[in-house]
Amino acid sequence: MKAKTWFAGALGGTLLLLAAFAGYIITIDPFFHYHGPLAALAYKLDNSRYQNDGIVRHFAYDTLITGTSMVSNFKTSECDALFGGTSVKTPFHGGTFREVNDNLEAAIRANPDLRTVIRCLDQGNFTQDKDYVNYEGIPYYLYDQNPFNDTEYILNKDVFILSDTVLTDTAAGGRITDFDEYMNWQGEYAFGKEAVLATYDRPAQSSYDKGLAEAEREQTLANIRQNVTDTARAHPEITFYYYFSPYSICYWDVHVMRQGKLDWYMELQELVMEEILTCDNIRLFAYDDNTELTCNLDYYQDQMHYSEEINSRLLQWMHAGNGRITKENYRAYLRRIYEFYGAYDYDSIYS
Repeated sequence: MKAKTWFAGALGGTLLLLAAFAGYIITIDPFFHYHGPLAALAYKLDNSRYQNDGIVRHFAYDTLITGTSMVSNFKTSECDALFGGTSVKTPFHGGTFREVNDNLEAAIRANPDLRTVIRCLDQGNFTQDKDYVNYEGIPYYLYDQNPFNDTEYILNKDVFILSDTVLTDTAAGGRITDFDEYMNWQGEYAFGKEAVLATYDRPAQSSYDKGLAEAEREQTLANIRQNVTDTARAHPEITFYYYFSPYSICYWDVHVMRQGKLDWYMELQELVMEEILTCDNIRLFAYDDNTELTCNLDYYQDQMHYSEEINSRLLQWMHAGNGRITKENYRAYLRRIYEFYGAYDYDSIYS
């Protein structure tokens, strides 16, 4: 009898401790799984794949900025000043079209007030499989509607420590990370020609005399339809500002011209543009013809990633309608970039 009493007491005590442990995490909720940030607490926003789902489900906003690391340097304060309303930002560094669109779909389900979406479409991801996700360890237990696997969150020692950190930072006079700062990597890298050229070795010249293969066309269209146009078509009440990532002249050299794939690349862009332009509520923008940008390596830290100054300009340009691609002008745009990049003296980059 004493053994049973002891066991019952021990079990009860353990369950109480676990309940207190879980209750503490649920109350602070550093990943916003159950609720938005509590007033006056100094939450640190610095882990996109653990916090982005909670951001779109529990924050107050009517504008969403989303995409890969290409959108990390956007400042929501600038977005709000230009477009009006209140914006949040959910970058996925190294993300794919599927991963970004899953988060967008979650935002649409959770927030009936969502009216504007600003998203970068990375040109290097066009031909991905529609369901491809290239990041291991995604915390799907935070994304799904299954309450039973929430134990991975509410009974997690690291999350308990993080909850403590929120209170410690608050006591020290800290504040919640704002969306101008969230995932912003501007201060982590050097910019300019020397910095860009140090990130890669120029490959040997090769040739590619084939156009876009039928399998590539089908996979690209499946990717764009599932993760771009189907979502837009299903939500005509939302205006989508989508832009092609403006890569540097070095990207054109390494991934297009050195591969002998200029015609292939132009065919790919044409295919994607034509599909996106079937949606009236997508405002599509592209800036590869802004050669003062793409040929100035002072704006880049590698072949693809541009500075926050360019993020600011992109917001201004899109708001003003500059660089918009339409059914009437997309062929002229493609002709301009084909002629420019096809004739460019790429050896001059390295002199």
